[in-house]
Amino acid sequence: MSTLRNSVINQIIDYLEYGDFCAEDFDSQFPDDSAVLAQITFKALPKYTFVLDETYSGGSIGSALAVMGQGNAKKVIRTVEKPGTYKNLETRTHEDIDSAISRISDWVRSVRDDLINSRAILRSTIDELTESFQKSIDENIDDPESYFESHEEDAIKAKLDELHIRVSELEKKLGFTPEETKKIEKAIEKSKSDLKVYPKGVWYKTAGTKLLTVMKGILKSKEGREILADLAKKLLQ
Repeated sequence: MSTLRNSVINQIIDYLEYGDFCAEDFDSQFPDDSAVLAQITFKALPKYTFVLDETYSGGSIGSALAVMGQGNAKKVIRTVEKPGTYKNLETRTHEDIDSAISRISDWVRSVRDDLINSRAILRSTIDELTESFQKSIDENIDDPESYFESHEEDAIKAKLDELHIRVSELEKKLGFTPEETKKIEKAIEKSKSDLKVYPKGVWYKTAGTKLLTVMKGILKSKEGREILADLAKKLLQ
């Protein structure tokens, strides 16, 4: 028999019903005769957990003193939430069981929010190619705060025009769609217009990174990645 009463377990299960989720999406354990009263795991991604247990106020020191019969630490109910409201791991203590289990609905909401936003974070992560490109800018641009001279602008525009031609060839060779070609062309034209706006270092990092980001979303094969690396090098030469 679980340490928790059936009525409390039913409340916990009810709190799991939120948004797109239902109780069956979670593995809910209610141990017998344990300091852990409930342990809930999101089945689809087990890194998301919610633990309800009993401990002593004062943390580990308070617990140690309580075991030895010393100190004035009192038993409290604790929740350990992954993820929490704003951190990946949050621990809270509660005076009563109702306030503790009410945290479950907040935790389920946090799980949903984390799942929704994880894709955006993944997209924003700088991959090896982009990181290498940005590093090479720092190494190759002598005066990153200076602005382009007219002859420098012309030289870069010529390279971007070559890139435009190369993109048309790649569309036929690698079979990406005209819509994908337009995305790259739009990024090329924006890069040209920014030549008069940004200092050299800023332009290379923003325009180059934008072009790489658009193209790596299209050129996903090994061959495509090699072409990307070659294009990035030529842009800096």
